[in-house]
Amino acid sequence: MSTQAKYRLTTTTSSRTLNNVQRVLRALIWFGLFVVLGIITLGVAFLANMVANFLGYAAFLVGGLFTLIIPGMVSTCLYVIPEFERVVVFKMGKFVGVKGPGNFWVIPYPPFYQSVAAKLDIRVQTRVITAAETLTADNVPVGCEAVIFWRVEDPQRAALDVANYTEAVFQAANSALKDTVGIMELTDLLGERDKVSERLEQIIDEAAASFGVDVSSVEITDIHVPADLIQELSVLAQSRRAAQAKIAEAEAEQFIAQKLQEAAEVMGPRAMEMYRLNVLERIGREEGSQIVIYGLGGKDVLMETTLAATAAGSQSRRPVPRTVTKSALE
Repeated sequence: MSTQAKYRLTTTTSSRTLNNVQRVLRALIWFGLFVVLGIITLGVAFLANMVANFLGYAAFLVGGLFTLIIPGMVSTCLYVIPEFERVVVFKMGKFVGVKGPGNFWVIPYPPFYQSVAAKLDIRVQTRVITAAETLTADNVPVGCEAVIFWRVEDPQRAALDVANYTEAVFQAANSALKDTVGIMELTDLLGERDKVSERLEQIIDEAAASFGVDVSSVEITDIHVPADLIQELSVLAQSRRAAQAKIAEAEAEQFIAQKLQEAAEVMGPRAMEMYRLNVLERIGREEGSQIVIYGLGGKDVLMETTLAATAAGSQSRRPVPRTVTKSALE
């Protein structure tokens, strides 16, 4: 059994229990008044019969009629209302107040003197709303489902300002959902559910506040996208991830280049050349690597060739070929 079904079962059982309490109290009142009035009727009839027989019969008939009617009238005036309900009471057709919780009396006699106009549940309630085949701002037909959590905040306005506050909440929520989907693009609708929920909550709450209902939360539960768009969205997401990876790689290379430039400015050309040779030495340790060195020219050629041969010697014992041109020795 689902949690929602268990919740309904619990609340229904609670309401039935409280209704049973009201019925029992009304039955006790009826029985007590019936006994008392019956005794009074018998006493009056007995005394009247002592005066005249017809008076005794008349007193018995009138008293019996009152004994049957009065207990029923009085017992139905008692109401026992649970903590989560409120009752709107009218007097001669005018609103006189909201009663509950607990027990109280409503006197409906003479007819329409007082009456219970409505009984309202003030607990948080849920309602599923749907927007089927609604076009987004980029003309994509989607279906959207949401759940609204709401409660009656002002029983007087909920009973007097709207004929059916439950249906009014549903219609306002359904209209707000369709309007919100219609002004948003599909990517925003899929990626910004929290913002969509907040916008829906604000719109529905403003509409429902006019008839005494408070909307506490709205949650988007499902968005139905056409099947032919799912593959396109997947490809689009992969392309975006690849583009972001390339951007990150380019930014990293740019950062490294900036740091190397700063190091060259601080270390000088000879120090940078030593750093380059150290890098070549690390590369030469890898299997199958081959190093080709271009010297700075002049007197530095011999030093560079020697250092390069030393760097590459750990992987290859063959001498490093070296060709010195005339222009290089000058």
